[in-house]
Amino acid sequence: MNQKQVAVIGAGLAGLVTIKSCLEEGMVVRGFEKSPYLGGNWKFKDPGVSVFRNTELTSSKYLTAFSDFPMPDRYPYFLTHQQYLEYLLSYARHFDLERHIIFKTSIEAVERKGEKWLVRVRDENEIRETEFDSVAVCTGLNEEWSFPEIANMQAFKGNLIHSSAYKDNRPFQGKKVVVIGGGESGGDILNELSQVADEVTLSLRRGVFIMPKLDRTMTLPGDYFHHRITYHFPPRLYYAIETGFQKLFSFINRQQKSWQIRQKLIDLSGGSYHQQFITKSDVFMDALAKPKVNLKSEIKYFTPNGVVFSDNSELAADKVIFCSGFKVKFPFLPISSEGWNWRKLYKKIFHPDLSNIGFVGFARPNIGAMPPVTELQARYFAAVASGRVKLPDRAAMESIIARDAEKASKLKPLVIDRVTGIVSFVPFMYELAELIGCRPVLSQLIKRPKVLWSVLFGTVAAPHFRLCGSHADPIAFDIIEREGLHWEKLKTPQEKLLFFTFQLVWGLGGVVSYPIFKLLSVLSGSTALKPELDF
Repeated sequence: MNQKQVAVIGAGLAGLVTIKSCLEEGMVVRGFEKSPYLGGNWKFKDPGVSVFRNTELTSSKYLTAFSDFPMPDRYPYFLTHQQYLEYLLSYARHFDLERHIIFKTSIEAVERKGEKWLVRVRDENEIRETEFDSVAVCTGLNEEWSFPEIANMQAFKGNLIHSSAYKDNRPFQGKKVVVIGGGESGGDILNELSQVADEVTLSLRRGVFIMPKLDRTMTLPGDYFHHRITYHFPPRLYYAIETGFQKLFSFINRQQKSWQIRQKLIDLSGGSYHQQFITKSDVFMDALAKPKVNLKSEIKYFTPNGVVFSDNSELAADKVIFCSGFKVKFPFLPISSEGWNWRKLYKKIFHPDLSNIGFVGFARPNIGAMPPVTELQARYFAAVASGRVKLPDRAAMESIIARDAEKASKLKPLVIDRVTGIVSFVPFMYELAELIGCRPVLSQLIKRPKVLWSVLFGTVAAPHFRLCGSHADPIAFDIIEREGLHWEKLKTPQEKLLFFTFQLVWGLGGVVSYPIFKLLSVLSGSTALKPELDF
């Protein structure tokens, strides 16, 4: 039998883990990267589209690491962009990925040729064509800036800047700056500008839920508190409990200006906590609490010397920074990218009209981290491309796509229309793991009680999906036993007791409530009572 041939477009984090996953499934892989180096936008460039000079990851190193390649102990909880690039390069060396990649090549076209795809590639000297059985698109979105349509922009005499062109705060010394957008890049840029600019104004069309990267009570990353067991509750019950805790924390901290601002940002959207767009940042609220930083509504129109907001207030400005992301563009594909909607792709990977083409790395978890989600997408794509796993037929696929879209719309109604690739972090990974055949089987973990505890009550992370089934790796047990029991990292007995109690209370609640709500959902026929995850 001939080996399947796969093309992987892009050699950033998504491309690297996809190449590795395809090799794992026994296929011949050829990667194409238009730049001369690995790492994608994690390679700092000035000028050029990349991270900015002081970028720091918003997800912890335990959640960000791939399943079978832990990060060095010397790394802090939150990596700098230099450290993360170093990690990606080490990953590529460890699994010998670079020899499968052709650099300084751009993709001109991907065209159907019978049951295969003809990939036309341009390098420095020529245009070449090669046939592949499958193609993985791992380019990310970084080609064409997206700007909101605001009246009279062309009349503004100052500078209009996209956040991807921002590198550091030096050009903004003594300036009046408006920042549009409340995502994680917007929060970090706002904080840097507040250190040097004369005045900084954050303009938001909608509210945002700011979640600290570091839990200040126990000095642990906030993403350590996302456990599988909480998803054994019905979603509405879990979110109601979570909302209650958030309101309690807001009440306790109500005298602090930063927390008052946090509540104001949530109220702007008019929804509950879990329905909000989530921004993980330790500096966002503190920056907004500074006297020189203002919070305003969306911009109504530009003037030659500034902006007018929707409340008709006017503000003078020297520079305006748009933290508004990128347009979805795949000019090399045989279908239009106009009006692209990630909700219309099966598991945010497979388009019903593009058989054997997969999009890896475009799913956006509402919380948690992108790399473990991307890795499971890569593993599922590779399993399908190799023929080991079959996709559902078109009718079944479209039915599942519609069901998933409806579910997402109910859980994230304030977000889903502008972030169509959003997924629920833990349930989505378990869905993919079920399809791949690598979901943790609790009965197989009984002899490793620390691992069993971590899978049930601990932080859900990529090594959980290397414990059992397809391409299981013993290293996952070692990683979890060494890094997955987070209370061992806490310094005081009080902190350890608090964290252990938190896990135990949620755990017992999930174990006790699961059979009750499972039975009630069966008896009543109500999906609202059904736990989101089965044991």
